Amino acid sequence: MKIKHYALIACAMALLAACDNDPVPEQAIITDSGYTDVAGVKLEAGKAAPNFNLQSLNGDWVKLSELRGTKVLMIFYRGHWCPFCVGHLQDIQTMLPELEKRGYQVLAISPDDATDMQKMADRMDRPYQFLSDAGLKVTDLYGIRRDEELPHPAMILLDDQGIVQWFYIGEDYKTRPSATQLRQVLNRLDS
Repeated sequence: MKIKHYALIACAMALLAACDNDPVPEQAIITDSGYTDVAGVKLEAGKAAPNFNLQSLNGDWVKLSELRGTKVLMIFYRGHWCPFCVGHLQDIQTMLPELEKRGYQVLAISPDDATDMQKMADRMDRPYQFLSDAGLKVTDLYGIRRDEELPHPAMILLDDQGIVQWFYIGEDYKTRPSATQLRQVLNRLDS
């Protein structure tokens, strides 16, 4: 019985370790224009991000244009069920106090409904502003749809006027910018 218990724990640990995100290529971090290996992306560094209006976890509507005057980090993720998304948001949440000091509002956007956004929120130590893109309208507006139900993982940095400063949009859902890599980008943008 003890052997089965230890085997179960070992399997669970192996699964968790396998869900660590791979860091993105260095090219994605040092580029001035953003990085994508996805066709059809509708973003360009130096241009305004397309406006949207999405419902938050608490039921309020968040309109991107109303966040002018605040820098914005948008993180598009696949859903509460995705271990790579959970791992990524947990990694980035270690930077939330620093992001706040730098003047960033962080928006975590997924196709999840309110119930599923709450499941993700319950896993986090620090709060995100969770937004539901259940119909993938914003995902399509940004040209980052992966398939019928999911966006490509994406991080988009906007200045306080809503202008795209940097982005990462990746084909591989296991590869996402780490907190360390995001800090590199922010330090470069702030210099």
